Amino acid sequence: MPANNVAFTAPINPTGASPKLRQDQIWAGLRLKIRSAETFVPNAIQSTTVISESIDPTTGNEVTLRDVIFVEGQRKVQETVTAFAPSRAVFVQPDGSTIANVVSENADGELFMTYTFEWRHPGASKEELAAFLEKEKRMSKMAVEGTITVLRDLAKNGKI
Repeated sequence: MPANNVAFTAPINPTGASPKLRQDQIWAGLRLKIRSAETFVPNAIQSTTVISESIDPTTGNEVTLRDVIFVEGQRKVQETVTAFAPSRAVFVQPDGSTIANVVSENADGELFMTYTFEWRHPGASKEELAAFLEKEKRMSKMAVEGTITVLRDLAKNGKI
């Protein structure tokens, strides 16, 4: 199946950023993002409705089933989200499209946010895939940077 794979990374606490976000705050924010994606990416997601929450008995990871309504086309998608505390959340859509939100640390202890996307486009031509790819690259950058901005605002307001 034709697919585009995109990844974007940004520093969470670049020079001059205030407040400096801690790993526990970032994880609290990502858990909130699972339940309220529109808080973090309002240009892309209109609403999130949690259908169920459970614990995977094999791994102990939190699993959330949610409906998301995307702004573009008012498209409703049911996603299964698995939270791998304290560093990763994986969002899987019915067509197999997969998004991962990853918090990582470099050798100096600096924190980074990376989003990876596997956007599946059944039946898309090479030309259509190329057009989708340009849009998806812009969207991935906006999603990472927007999420970091919202995390910082939530921390400033004492919500994480």
